[in-house]
Amino acid sequence: MRTDEIRQRYLDFFKRKGHAVVRSDSLIPAGDPTLLFTGAGMNQFKEYFLGIKKDMRRAASAQKCLRTGDLDNVGVTNYHHSFFEMLGNFSFADYFKKEAIEWAWEFLTKDLNIPPQRLRVSVHRSDNEAYKIWNEHIGLDERIIAELGDKDNFWPSNAPTDGPNGPCGPCSEIFFDQGKEVGCGKSGCSIECDCGRFAEIWNLVFTQFDRVGVNDLKPLGGKNIDTGMGLERLACVMQGKRSNFEIDLFENMLAYLRRTTKKNETDDLVTRKAMYAIVDHMRAVTFAIADGAYPSNEGRGYVIRKLIRRSVWHGRMLGSKTLFLAPLVELLGKSMGKAYPEIIQHRSEAEQIITAEEQRFLTTLEEGLVKLESMIDQAKSAKRHVISGEEVFKLYDTFGFPDELTESIAEEHGLKIDKDAFERLLDEQREKARGASKISDSIFDISGFDKELTDLPATHFLGYENTQVNDCAIVKVGISDLEKERIEGVPVGIDLVLDKTPFYAESGGQIGDSGIIRNANLEIKIFNTCKKGNVYIHRGRICKAEDGIQIGAVVEAIVDKSRVAIRRNHTATHLLHAALRKVLGKHVRQFGSEVRADKFRFDFSFQRALTAEEIKKVEDLVNEKIRACIEVTKVDKPIDEATAEGAIALFGEKYGDTVRVVTVGDFSKELCGGTHVDNTKEIDLFKIVKESSIASGTRRIEAMTGEAARVFIKEQEAQQAALDKKRAEKENKKKEKSQRFEELLGEGAFDAVLADPIGSEAIDNVKIFAKVFDEVDKNGLLKISDHLKQKLKSDPRYMLILVGREAEAEKLSAVVVLSDDLLNDGLNAGSIATALAHELDGRGGGKANIAFAGGSNMAFDDRSLKTFTQKCQVTQ
Repeated sequence: MRTDEIRQRYLDFFKRKGHAVVRSDSLIPAGDPTLLFTGAGMNQFKEYFLGIKKDMRRAASAQKCLRTGDLDNVGVTNYHHSFFEMLGNFSFADYFKKEAIEWAWEFLTKDLNIPPQRLRVSVHRSDNEAYKIWNEHIGLDERIIAELGDKDNFWPSNAPTDGPNGPCGPCSEIFFDQGKEVGCGKSGCSIECDCGRFAEIWNLVFTQFDRVGVNDLKPLGGKNIDTGMGLERLACVMQGKRSNFEIDLFENMLAYLRRTTKKNETDDLVTRKAMYAIVDHMRAVTFAIADGAYPSNEGRGYVIRKLIRRSVWHGRMLGSKTLFLAPLVELLGKSMGKAYPEIIQHRSEAEQIITAEEQRFLTTLEEGLVKLESMIDQAKSAKRHVISGEEVFKLYDTFGFPDELTESIAEEHGLKIDKDAFERLLDEQREKARGASKISDSIFDISGFDKELTDLPATHFLGYENTQVNDCAIVKVGISDLEKERIEGVPVGIDLVLDKTPFYAESGGQIGDSGIIRNANLEIKIFNTCKKGNVYIHRGRICKAEDGIQIGAVVEAIVDKSRVAIRRNHTATHLLHAALRKVLGKHVRQFGSEVRADKFRFDFSFQRALTAEEIKKVEDLVNEKIRACIEVTKVDKPIDEATAEGAIALFGEKYGDTVRVVTVGDFSKELCGGTHVDNTKEIDLFKIVKESSIASGTRRIEAMTGEAARVFIKEQEAQQAALDKKRAEKENKKKEKSQRFEELLGEGAFDAVLADPIGSEAIDNVKIFAKVFDEVDKNGLLKISDHLKQKLKSDPRYMLILVGREAEAEKLSAVVVLSDDLLNDGLNAGSIATALAHELDGRGGGKANIAFAGGSNMAFDDRSLKTFTQKCQVTQ
């Protein structure tokens, strides 16, 4: 049974059991900065587990997951992956242990026809309820039910003693017996043996407790089910394979590696590890790029870069020294593109990024080899026989060198590596990686006020049609965590929940609305609106509250006029997105935005800075659509229908079964819950004010619309006019100065320097003419020197040392000229200019007959020059 069929059978089975089948969330968690990547199927259902959302009681999914805590085990064990799929079924205070166990057994033994005698189970030693269900209801012999402790059969592991506080509970695991020929071969082998005979395929977590302290577990009011089953491991069982890497998903990728390297994964353990690691890592990288993660030096980008680099050096272990990774992207698309079309849609982008990274790292590897050779030379010079663990780890972490490669090269030079110290540093890094990719300890943390919100009905949002609603009722009041100040002991920072509201809550990049909530006795200035689940929270400050704030009081809710500008800017982001895709290519994706009243920013995927021509094309195209007065439609429809029509989903945003589609003619169609204009003419004008880089592969455009754009353009024009005027004045001044200089030169104004030559003590019969001129630049000095040389034609032995000072620029220039006779004596103008530059606090040099110097010592004057000339040894 192929993997695609197993996945579909699982989802269909639980759909028949009343579960909503939810598409996989992005690998990049939306709104959860504690996670680098989505690492479990339950991540996207956090608000349902917390009771914040209640519109779904049962869910099932096949979730893309990425974990990087055990990369060195990938290819070594039969089951470790960085990227994998997690099948999961979930109950949010609905069914519990009996149904979860019964359906798991039914799916495995009935739908997949796995022989029951090949299955074993475990339960927590204190979970008599689960034990009885397996033993009495399912009918399993007590000899194949293992009762284990907190480490193996509690989630989180060891939570009763070690924490964290919050929802937790016992779990029951299902194992597949691979047969006596696998593992230790002992007659008493059981699931408690770590020999590998029994493969864990499904974990059923019964979230029934709230941990409040060490071994202090309180029963949860609403009990949940959270199950997880690795699809690759289940496919391994169903396809009769010994390793996950032998299943159909990896067939064509491994075949490609065999062809290009002329090796086979069955050759030896080193080859097998390298091939398995390459196909695993490239699968992870391709899916991550398709979801918007790009290589960089920090965060998730660092993980992507590291996976690519590990693939490159695994390729070197196979003998490859050229680019070979990009073709794996297309092959992966053929294996998994049906279930995940995004890896086909972003194939070209992934290939380009991977090739660029691969090329860059091949260069880095050569740099690493140079670094390693230096380490070896230093060790030999110090008569050390061991390369330190710190050095080995630096090569591993900075240059991507595996310790095996470092060890192999070191042995060729009669050296060893400190393996223990390297492993210790590696373990520390792994722990950091696990901490970044696992579900954080605080994933279920929720404030007291937020807990109270879970019991409230959804707020009725009326803001698409209205900016003022006069009959809202107050249903909840809390002290705002934004403002704690008090007036006469009374808190003025308030969180307010209404039964209905025209205020838009911050989401999709659009800021929350501000405005006023009031009645005859009450006035609250609202600064922001946000939401928890489907409950809208109005955050503000009390301006008046004569009778306090009463639950049930009827109030007016009035949105600030800034909403008009926000609507303009939000629709403009859609036009900008479409224009970027038109000008730069369909691979451009929106990564985020912030839509405010005064301006907006728009982040998108692109590998380089936009040219001035591209910016103009984008700007012109948006303004063209504005002038075209195109109707902007907003329609609710099923998400599958919307995406089939080509509607673009916002990166990182979560959507329900029904979505709002915002369409601008045939130019733009996006899923968006924000507020928008009804016609593009309302935007009036669009202007890009800045384009910049915010991360590797991510650009940012800042823009304005309407009157704000018009004011910006006028300010820019005024600034440019002032700049042009200043430039023209400077040019005129320079021209006048040049003309006056030429007049003075023609009048012989600079000839006075010839009247006062300075003698040299170093050589006989040489005249040195030296002078400091104010407001003369280098070009002026050259003209003066040429003029004076004409006057000195009859004098074969002379030297000119001329200095010009420019007060405004605060700099000095100098020229040194020697006559031919002095050159024949072996003198050198360059040496004199170098010495003079020292006095000018600058640099100098040049040819033997003419040389230049410059500096910033504005105190240098005629006296200084005369002193220099007299001291200067005019020698060869």
